[in-house]
Amino acid sequence: MSDALRSFRRNAVHVRQALDLVSHGTGPLQMDAGYLEDESRLERYKRLSIPVRRALNANDRASFAQALAALQAEPADHRPPLDAVERAWRALQSELDSLVGLGGSRVPRRQILADWLDAAAFYDKLDRERAYDRMIDRWGKAAEGIGAQLMEDAARVVVLLDEQAAAALGEPVILPPPAKTPPPPPDPKAPWWNRLFHRRSGDR
Repeated sequence: MSDALRSFRRNAVHVRQALDLVSHGTGPLQMDAGYLEDESRLERYKRLSIPVRRALNANDRASFAQALAALQAEPADHRPPLDAVERAWRALQSELDSLVGLGGSRVPRRQILADWLDAAAFYDKLDRERAYDRMIDRWGKAAEGIGAQLMEDAARVVVLLDEQAAAALGEPVILPPPAKTPPPPPDPKAPWWNRLFHRRSGDR
């Protein structure tokens, strides 16, 4: 149980931080296709999309499904209350399975969310010819609003499970920020000048 929950919780730290930015952060406005828009919104969406994308990937070590299964497998007297989490998860799945009219067809919201998570996670404002533009070309501008809302809905379900995971592990709900990852050691086969540069870079 501990490995699955700890991986989930480390990822949930990023979900909490990014969800707060999306909910309360604003940036300067710019004109885009005749609309005034917050020019930093996609950067905030990107920060949220990456950990949410991990949580929704059942094969990821930080997945929601694995963490929930770990808690459900615990003996009843050691298991935190999961009814609210399970209801929220079922409601999210039902919403994702429902259809919405976009691009001249009826599309499962799950597909819109998947495309949006890819578009936001890989968004690069210096190179717009990527997943974001392909999503807009395929589904239209409305897909951004739908995808962003579904992403926030999913993030809130992740946070709900994280509270129960914290109780199961006996940890505080709000974990401290993760430690900065140290740089990898230099390749011993690299030329000496590369190793020297690597060492100096790591000291900064």
